[in-house]
Amino acid sequence: MKWSIFLGAAFALSVRGASAQRPDTAQLSVRYTFTHVRDTNNHAHPYTEKMVLLIGKRAGVYKSNDRHTEQQISTNPDGTIRTDTHGFGSATEYYQYPNEKKLVHKDRLPMTDFLMSDALPAIDWHITGDTATLGGLHCQKATAHFKGRDYTAWFCPDWPQHIGPWKLNGLPGVIVQAHDTKDEVRFMFDGFGKADPTVILPPANGVKTTEKEFNRLEETSRKDPEAYSKMMSAYGPATGPGSGPKMKFDLAPAPPFNNPIELPEKK
Repeated sequence: MKWSIFLGAAFALSVRGASAQRPDTAQLSVRYTFTHVRDTNNHAHPYTEKMVLLIGKRAGVYKSNDRHTEQQISTNPDGTIRTDTHGFGSATEYYQYPNEKKLVHKDRLPMTDFLMSDALPAIDWHITGDTATLGGLHCQKATAHFKGRDYTAWFCPDWPQHIGPWKLNGLPGVIVQAHDTKDEVRFMFDGFGKADPTVILPPANGVKTTEKEFNRLEETSRKDPEAYSKMMSAYGPATGPGSGPKMKFDLAPAPPFNNPIELPEKK
């Protein structure tokens, strides 16, 4: 795939700016074990990650609880020092603003954070009379069809925030557990507690784009890392085309992925 095809898309991403959202402070955290069968030919080995939902009065953010970075320092042949930073765990974050019906999706590709804003999805939940206790929390059951899957969710009506993991929202309480009926996507309750006073606000230096353009860039980074490297080096992640450092990086081949979390609706 020719990198020049995507250069125009990079130019369209040149505007950066601080989020217009007001910062909020996390008061409560809900932990999940997230599993996703990304390869339907390998159900026995789904993708698994520890996630956390940080909840404030007006907003919440769902992100990795495993995310961390490590630095390796080495010496180049010319005697200069080289520092390599490697991230572990997903860099994807979802910021929900229930009162404003807004969702901000933050994701990362090599060299750059991207921000995608959209309306908070409206989900047609059916609340049942079934109840359960999860970790000492009184919870109620609800079901819905969302993004090509049928979900069962358990929410805690004792908490006033109408929020949940990923893009799940819209129930009268916090969604503490959910899974689709095929058990291919699971947000399993793993505990809750008082949150550290973390500010809930998307990064101010993220590149604003659309889901469509981000998906195109992500596909390029997976299928043609060299093209992506040339494109982003020419673009320059901070100030515009031509200003970026001439850098090269290697991306590990992506594992099989034929089962996205969001499926097309059957007609």
